[in-house]
Amino acid sequence: MKIIQSFWSKPFFKENDDLNARFKGGWLSANFFFYSCLLSCLKFKQNYGEVLLYTDDLGKELLIDKLEIPYSKALLDLNSLQNYPSELWALGKILAYSLQEAPFIHADTDVFVWDKLPQPLLDADLLAQNFEFNFPKYKEVLETTFKEFQNFPKSLFPIYEQTNDVFAFNAGIIGGNNVSFFKEFKSTVFQIIDDNLEQLDKINLGVFNMVYEQMLGFEMAQKKQIEISFLKPKMNEAFTNVMKFHLVPIKESYIHTVGYAKKSIEMCEQLKYRLKYEFPLEYEKLNRNLIKNNLSSELEILDDEKRFEFLSKIYAWLENTDWDAILETPFQLSKTTRLNEISEDEIELYYYSPQHKTEEKLEMEDWDFLLLFFREQNTINQIILEISKDEFFMQSISLEDLKEKVFSFVMDRCVYHEILLPLNIV
Repeated sequence: MKIIQSFWSKPFFKENDDLNARFKGGWLSANFFFYSCLLSCLKFKQNYGEVLLYTDDLGKELLIDKLEIPYSKALLDLNSLQNYPSELWALGKILAYSLQEAPFIHADTDVFVWDKLPQPLLDADLLAQNFEFNFPKYKEVLETTFKEFQNFPKSLFPIYEQTNDVFAFNAGIIGGNNVSFFKEFKSTVFQIIDDNLEQLDKINLGVFNMVYEQMLGFEMAQKKQIEISFLKPKMNEAFTNVMKFHLVPIKESYIHTVGYAKKSIEMCEQLKYRLKYEFPLEYEKLNRNLIKNNLSSELEILDDEKRFEFLSKIYAWLENTDWDAILETPFQLSKTTRLNEISEDEIELYYYSPQHKTEEKLEMEDWDFLLLFFREQNTINQIILEISKDEFFMQSISLEDLKEKVFSFVMDRCVYHEILLPLNIV
């Protein structure tokens, strides 16, 4: 399967504080965008051999000529977009889709894979990351657009017209075998934009990108009776299902750092140190090029070597330990963690944040009360044994699902916060 990515440079350089914009790629800082491009490219090359980049002259100069990110080939078709507003960042993706003459997958540069995607997905006419139903913000922007735009009738959205519900796909990955669909899709989108260039300032353009790419794309596919296959059929609005760095690679092989995650210091840290751990030579080369080309200072890319050493041990343990052995590994609260038991139902936990280097408070609720089991050494299996004694609770969950939920919770509190530590591992 042909893997493509795209980078329209204009949105990257246009300063914009909209959370749905693509200034610095939407990341906490530009460094993390470059780390993301490199890790995404390398992981897809590892699994598929080649990754083609659709970009423009400035994008090629930045990512390939200066930073030497090893895309297999750069194509400059996105030069044709320079007269469009930078806020319409999804146009670069849609143009790249339309240029394909063979089955393909377009992956965003914030998508990382640790395995090949399932073959049934690759065989589909149309594939996408996940299905979205009535996700926030679509409807408000869509209704405003109906009022303000010319040649933008509700009939473009027959499902919405009939149900008043928003059906969409997420295009973290998108593609398939029906390449003709993407050509018609591109023509429809660009006609809408071209007809309404004077009305763009009347709507929320950040969210409008999702309307014309993800909602309109879904509606057009349904109208043409093209079946859509999804990598993740179920998804919550926070997209936590695709941001589980703490489960890679033993229980998760697909990560997509959507939207708000790019502003999270924990997510940015995982991206940076995953790249350094798996591809140390490429990581160091990128850092050298960032400094050489005045794109970063040494201070900005400085590593926390103690933190990296800790994470490296965790990464290696998850890679090289089988599931049953992990469930039998004892964990315990770190020595820097302290509990303040105000009452039986109100407990505060204080821990030393490895990112902020200060003591922070965790307001314990729901699954966090499992941390109390780890005041002494305890394994995940021992915790599961205790929980499974609650017959009423076990009616709502299978034993295997319980194991995975407890494991996910434990690794979350280990990898991101160092609240729980696996003994004899670190």
